[in-house]
Amino acid sequence: MRYTTFRYNAETCQYERVRLSAKSVFWYCLGLGLVASCMLVGILLLHDLLVNTSRETRLRKENRALQRHHELLTVQLNELQPVLASLQHKDKILHEKFFGSPPVAQPEEIDRASKQKLLLANPDSFRKQVALLSAASEKLIERSSATNLHFAVKFDLVKPTIETSNALPTLQPVQSWDSERMLSGFGMRVNPFHKGLYKHLGVDIAMPRGTPVLATAAGKVVQLKRSDLQAGYGNYLEVDHGNGIVTRYAHLEDITVKFDARVMKGDTIGTVGTSGGSVAPHMHYEVLRDGENVDPVHYMVQGLSATEHHLLTTMSHKQNQSLD
Repeated sequence: MRYTTFRYNAETCQYERVRLSAKSVFWYCLGLGLVASCMLVGILLLHDLLVNTSRETRLRKENRALQRHHELLTVQLNELQPVLASLQHKDKILHEKFFGSPPVAQPEEIDRASKQKLLLANPDSFRKQVALLSAASEKLIERSSATNLHFAVKFDLVKPTIETSNALPTLQPVQSWDSERMLSGFGMRVNPFHKGLYKHLGVDIAMPRGTPVLATAAGKVVQLKRSDLQAGYGNYLEVDHGNGIVTRYAHLEDITVKFDARVMKGDTIGTVGTSGGSVAPHMHYEVLRDGENVDPVHYMVQGLSATEHHLLTTMSHKQNQSLD
């Protein structure tokens, strides 16, 4: 029921009906709208806080799980850092003992593309990436544990082991070394005299006459022969390094050690020449293991980077004519 409002007019001494103005109607509607808006916002906020949809519940659970997973991965990665540092240190020590030089430092590359891809991935892809990272970290932990066991228990560098590693002929027989001086390698090659194929038992390294020839490892001179014949090895010697390893140095001009002498790695034992069946001054070098000739390139690693040794291997595999 609508009530009519009257107001007393003193001038006319009568009650007159009060009529609504446009201004009052406007302010009334504006206030009513503001109150309704505030009530609506409050209701929505309460609904958002108190009522959760199934999707919101699932996403909140997923966020909590990802946070816990991130913490676990962070702990695992922090535990891996000292393990990797220890492995790198041991690898450096072993490399220096075996090859006489520190390993080549590899530049660290940051895979920014994969990180960006991970940050921009959708939830399913992100979960897959996290699962792969977790599996990779677990596998790395297992490998590091196994490697630590191998280094700590099965590869104890006691004195006999160090002596054995030092007796490996890892040095190049001539210095300063240049891999491009490798003219002919181990295997089937063309004979320079009859031009037929034959098995070349060593490697031919081109060097000027009189270049010092070095012992590639510590050992004992067990064979020494000088010859004026224009055939065979000419002036040559053999050094026994123990454990079935023998090195042979042929076509020498001079031999500067005596039979049965003890030599150390890097000692001068002769000079490059062209004695015997040789067509040019060079160093013919062989490695024998248990009486069988093997490829010397597999041992000539001391002081060479991975790139330099790859070049040496490439040069030795060229099918060409030998010098003896």
